[in-house]
Amino acid sequence: MKNWKAVLTGFLVLCLLIFAPVAATFAEEDAEGQEEETEEAIPDSYYYPIESNQIKDWPQGPAIEAAAATVMDMDTGTFLYSKNATEKMYPASITKIMTTLLLVENCDLDDEITFSEIVYDLEEGSSHQGIQPGEKMTLRDAAYGIMLESANDISNGVAEYMGGSISGFSDMMNARAAEIGCVNTHFSNPHGLYSDDHYTCAYDMALIAKTAYQNPTFREIATTRYHTIPETNLVEEERYLMNHHKMMHEDSEYYWQYVAGGKNGFTSQCLNTLVTYAQKDGRSLVSVILRVNGAGKAYDETRTILGYGFDNFSTVNYKRNNSSRTFYDIMGLSALGASTWFQSDVWRRTPAADCSISLTLPNTVSADRLALRTGEKAGNSRSVIYEYEGTAVGVSRGTFYPIYAPAQLSFEGEAVVAELAQEEEAVSAGGIRIENLDGVLAQTAAIFESGFAALEGYTSEHTVTVLAAGAVVLVILIVFIVVLIFRCTSDMRIKRRRKQEEKERKLREEEIERMTTAEIEAELRAVMEQERIRKEQEVLRQEEAVRAAEESRRLEEEAHETERLLQELEEERLQRRAKGDAPSDRRE
Repeated sequence: MKNWKAVLTGFLVLCLLIFAPVAATFAEEDAEGQEEETEEAIPDSYYYPIESNQIKDWPQGPAIEAAAATVMDMDTGTFLYSKNATEKMYPASITKIMTTLLLVENCDLDDEITFSEIVYDLEEGSSHQGIQPGEKMTLRDAAYGIMLESANDISNGVAEYMGGSISGFSDMMNARAAEIGCVNTHFSNPHGLYSDDHYTCAYDMALIAKTAYQNPTFREIATTRYHTIPETNLVEEERYLMNHHKMMHEDSEYYWQYVAGGKNGFTSQCLNTLVTYAQKDGRSLVSVILRVNGAGKAYDETRTILGYGFDNFSTVNYKRNNSSRTFYDIMGLSALGASTWFQSDVWRRTPAADCSISLTLPNTVSADRLALRTGEKAGNSRSVIYEYEGTAVGVSRGTFYPIYAPAQLSFEGEAVVAELAQEEEAVSAGGIRIENLDGVLAQTAAIFESGFAALEGYTSEHTVTVLAAGAVVLVILIVFIVVLIFRCTSDMRIKRRRKQEEKERKLREEEIERMTTAEIEAELRAVMEQERIRKEQEVLRQEEAVRAAEESRRLEEEAHETERLLQELEEERLQRRAKGDAPSDRRE
C-alpha cells in the first residue's frame, strides 16, 4: 500500500516537471494576446480626421471614438466641431427627431389617432409601447411616446396617419430634409431601424436638430423628463414614460446640468447614436454623436465636445438702430409742403427683418479677420453671411420696402457706424477681442444700403410713375375699405335681427312658463283652429284658382271657336264671290 502511494506521488511529480514549461509558455502567449487586444480596443474611428482642426487658428478639438460628430451653435448656425461630418452614417432612433418635427409642424396635437395593424410591422425585440390595432390616443401623447420612450410602434402609426404609408411618410421626411439644407440624408422609415437606404450624416443631423429645437412644441417635448399617457380605449392602465437621455437625470452617473434634452439611439448595425441639446451662459449648442460602441462612451464624448464648444467660443451680438428718414423724405414730396400727415409715424420706416447680428467666434480670434458676402436675394430681401477662413460664423438678414429704410448698425447701442469709423481703438465684448469693428459694421451697412439705394434711385428718376402707382394703390385701398364697411354693416344688421328674434323667443318661452295648463291647452286649440281655418282658406284659394284657370281656358276655347267660325264664313264668302254668286256692291 505504501509502495503504491509512493509510485503515484512520483508519477505526479514527473508530470508536473514535464508540463510546467508548456503551461508557462501558454500563459505568456495568453498574456501577449490580452495586451494586443487592449491595444486594438481603440477603433480606427478614433483616428479619423477632425475637419474643424484644419481651420487656421481654430481651437483644436478633442479626439473621440465616434465615427462622426459635430457641435453647432444654434443661435448662429456656426459649426464649432466637425469630425467626418458629411460622411454617410446610420442614425438609428435619432431619426425620430425628424418624425416628431413633421408631426408637430403639420398636425393639431389635440387630434386623435387610431392605430392600425402597422404597429406590428417591426423587428422582434425593438422598442415599443405595446400599442394595439384599434387603440386611440392623442397625437400629443404619441409625440411624447416617440421622443421619450422611442416607441417604434407609435412611429409607424404616426407615419401611416400623416403619409398614408411608411413610404409616403418617408417622402415627406426627405422633402423636409432638403428644405433644411441636408447634403447626405435619405430616410426610408420613421423609427430608424437599420436599412441600407436609411442614412444621414452628422452635419445634416445637426441641421435637423436645430430646426426641430426652434419649434416651441418640439422643444417642450424633447426637454421633458417624464410624461404619463392616460388610459386608452383598449388599455386600462396609464403608461409612464421617462426620457431615455441619461444626461438629463440627476440620479444618473452621466448627468450634466447644462443638458436640456435630446434623443439617443442604438441598433447592432448602427451602434450608439446621440443628439444632445445644451445651454450655458445664454448660449445654446447641439451635439451629434454617430456610431460609437457603448452608450456610456456616447455620453462621455458628448460631454467632451460640448465642453469644448462652451469653453473655446463666444457669441457676440450686434443690433441695428432704426432710420429716422420717412417715406416723405425718400419720395421727394417737398412740393406738397411740410404736411404733418405725410411725416407722421405711419410713414416712418422700421427694419422689417430681425434686428440683430450674431457671430460665434473662437475666443482667440478677432472680428477683423471676418469676410462678408451677400447671401440669398429674393425680392426686397437679402442676407449677409459672415465667414472666417471659409467657415460661416453668422448671418444677418434685411428686408426693404418703399416705406422701410436701411438700418444703421451699432455695437450694443454704443455708437453708430459713422462714429465707430472715426475710432481706431479696439472694442472688447464677450471675451472676444474685436478689432476694426467699424469696418465690419460699415461693410454690412453698405450691403444693406445697396438694397435700398436702387429703390431710391428709381423713385428719383420715375417720380410720375411712382406717384401714379401710389394713386392706384390708394384708390384700391379706398374701395376695399368701402366694401369692408358695407359688409360689416350688413353683418351687424343680420346680427341685430337674430338678436331680436332670440329675445322674442325667450320672452315667449317665459310667457309660456307662466301660463296654466288650461291656458296652454286653450291657446293650442286656438292655434289649431287658426291652422285649420288657414288650411281651409288655402284649399278655397286653390279651388278658386282652379276654377279661374278652367274659366279662363273655357273663354279661350270659345274665343278660338268664334275665331274659327268667322274664318270659315269669310272663306265661304270669298268662294261665292269668286264663283259670281255673291251680290255686287251696287246691289248691296
